[in-house]
Amino acid sequence: MKPGLQITETSVRQVRVLHLAGYLDGHTFVEFERRLRELFDAGCCRVVIDLSALSYIASAGVGVIINGQHQAKQLGGCLQLVKPSPAVREIFSILGLDALFTIHDSVEQGVAAAAS
Repeated sequence: MKPGLQITETSVRQVRVLHLAGYLDGHTFVEFERRLRELFDAGCCRVVIDLSALSYIASAGVGVIINGQHQAKQLGGCLQLVKPSPAVREIFSILGLDALFTIHDSVEQGVAAAAS
């Protein structure tokens, strides 16, 4: 059985960092989507998503990230992606998402971009 999704959070300056681990798929995307909605509803619009421990992402997870970026921009913020695992980076490349998102090499770079 494949693992679920684990979401841990940290805050750096005014930026919320979500660290995702495991699988972001049709079964687990709801938890991630709910957490992003809670952040946006609370007025947190500068978000960094650390993908370094994410083993797999399905189209449902990609959709949540794209929608999250749109919501953050509507609130005057941004959503930054950090260090996707090789498997996730390949999916992003195949889908052309690396053209839509700036993908940072470290959480620090993502936070700096989100804070500016």
